[in-house]
Amino acid sequence: MSIVRYTNKKTGVVTLYESTSYYDPVTKQSRPKRKYLGTEDPTTGKLIPSTNKRGRKKGTEDTTNSKVHKNVAGPDYQLLYEQQKKECVEKEKKIRELEKANRILYGYLERVRDTLNGMLTNKETEQ
Repeated sequence: MSIVRYTNKKTGVVTLYESTSYYDPVTKQSRPKRKYLGTEDPTTGKLIPSTNKRGRKKGTEDTTNSKVHKNVAGPDYQLLYEQQKKECVEKEKKIRELEKANRILYGYLERVRDTLNGMLTNKETEQ
């Protein structure tokens, strides 16, 4: 099984297929079976997967045959940035609280260890 790349020379679009070989007993040769995976992103070189649906997409064709594109707003990056910044601040606060609790517990553990060591040394000296 391998990945096969085909480049359309007119458009420059690169399509990717998964190719597996099988033996054709009639022609007595091996033949490929290919499964369409998708296209390759020209800037990053990564796979843009297919939707695995045949034919044209419903509702995407303009019935007026005009070349007017609808202006679709993208994601609000400022809002996303503010949300991520708020999450980071909350996580940093939680980390500081947990580190403080760990230091307190470590101090308790040290005190318990010291008292146990003191008790053990007292018993050894008494015997």
